[in-house]
Amino acid sequence: MKTNNWEIRLAQYVEQARYVPFEWGKHDCITFANNALKCQVGYGFADGHLTGYKTALGASKKYIEWLRKSKHHSLTDALDSILSRVRLKFPPRGAVAAMPIEGVLPLSFGVVVSQYCVFVGEEGLIFMRPQDDFMFWEAK
Repeated sequence: MKTNNWEIRLAQYVEQARYVPFEWGKHDCITFANNALKCQVGYGFADGHLTGYKTALGASKKYIEWLRKSKHHSLTDALDSILSRVRLKFPPRGAVAAMPIEGVLPLSFGVVVSQYCVFVGEEGLIFMRPQDDFMFWEAK
């Protein structure tokens, strides 16, 4: 099987981030998933929205500001306007993944690698199989 350059860049990024602990504004779910997409296509879904926060409260304010400026009602609406929603049980490698959570944001973002989705955990990356309530997007 021929490997594309984006697959190599994505694999290198995931490996580099594997043991990096969670940190607001530097290595949280949005920055991780945004950078994973950048490795593949050269742009992220949250470019321009990821600056100036270092706390959960700051991230929450950025989220609200993002929705207000973009005139979207939710994060899923915002992503749907930038990326193509993938409605498959087994999404393709490189797709942005989101799982519902109760937290600062209503979703935790990650990326699909092989049969696993990768998300940022407190002490490094967490690998999970896709669940029925996960959502996925690909670059348009």
